[in-house]
Amino acid sequence: MPTADPLSHKEIEDRLAELPGWQLSEDETSLERTYHLAHLPAAVFVVHIARIQDELNHHSDLTLGYNTVTVSITTHSAGGRLTAKDFDLARRIAEIAPGHGAQ
Repeated sequence: MPTADPLSHKEIEDRLAELPGWQLSEDETSLERTYHLAHLPAAVFVVHIARIQDELNHHSDLTLGYNTVTVSITTHSAGGRLTAKDFDLARRIAEIAPGHGAQ
């Protein structure tokens, strides 16, 4: 399981390059992405995200719209700095998004 040690700026840049569509928040304390869903209610996608979060014991902030889901991930126990746990969760969400038609 990934550790909660804060990542360096270089590590963050390298990992972010592997997650198309994800970006840093303005204050660089969280990973963010808004997914758009054309055909399925966004709530179904959120339930799947919640299952992954429970499995990883790492939770994000989710903002649910009719056909959008905005995800914001940070590690509060690391002082609001990004850790490998954040990128692991983002990667897992990115992997399931296509199955929900989320772009």
